[in-house]
Amino acid sequence: MPAARLLVRAEDRHCVLYHLSVVAAFAAAWAVWLNPELSGLQGFWHKAVFVLVAAPLLGWISGIDLGVNHHNHTHRPIFRSRLLNTWFERLWTPFAGWPAKYWTHYHVAVHHERLMQPGDWTVRLRKPDGEYESCLRYQLRIWPWRILRNFPAEVRAGHFDRRTAAVELLWFVALYSIPFWIDPLMGLCLWLLPHWCANCITMGRGMYIQHAGCEGWLEDEQQPHSSTILHPFFNATMFNIGLHATHHDFPGAHWSELPEIRHQVELAKAQQQPLDQ
Repeated sequence: MPAARLLVRAEDRHCVLYHLSVVAAFAAAWAVWLNPELSGLQGFWHKAVFVLVAAPLLGWISGIDLGVNHHNHTHRPIFRSRLLNTWFERLWTPFAGWPAKYWTHYHVAVHHERLMQPGDWTVRLRKPDGEYESCLRYQLRIWPWRILRNFPAEVRAGHFDRRTAAVELLWFVALYSIPFWIDPLMGLCLWLLPHWCANCITMGRGMYIQHAGCEGWLEDEQQPHSSTILHPFFNATMFNIGLHATHHDFPGAHWSELPEIRHQVELAKAQQQPLDQ
């Protein structure tokens, strides 16, 4: 079936191709690990050096795959078929250490709907002394600890459907356990460790930067609620995620439309300014 008939938007072929490239990268890393006679990966030190290089790189690309690429899908599903969307999600998010619908709830229901309010536990929080936590503290606490502590509360409060939580967790455990059945050490070094890097380093730092320092928006809506990064190369390679303020203002807009929307908003603001400014 032609891709145009499968996808809602032609631009989303980039989303599919990027995810498939992440799958291929993990498969290649596992092939190197499991075939030392071909790869030359012999002995403890060879494997240790390989893991120190491969795990952060896998974490980097899988963090982008979830926090940026799948992020777009949570707002605008990329396939025309609801069934295809459901199953592609289930084969998508485990590559960054998440059950499919859990991340959707985490991002849409918790973050977008409660943006920086007390119920938004996806952003940096205040410490007991009243100061906001540092980026490092946030990164070390967000995955999996803050998620494990808060998701049961979301279910108990009725914010996250119990049946959905159970079904998605079942599929996640079934898929996520596969590398551990093949080789437990490989599962730790080239699956779990990269996902720690993805969630705590790649996504953790990215999420922190997107909203840290913008808390004043809750009292004064004239202040920004999100950071904006205008670097052309960054946005060209990150699905325009740098236009984060525009995304929050227009969460239903397709990622490819964000530059034009921001341009139109800025143009409208400029036209409203007094002529002597």
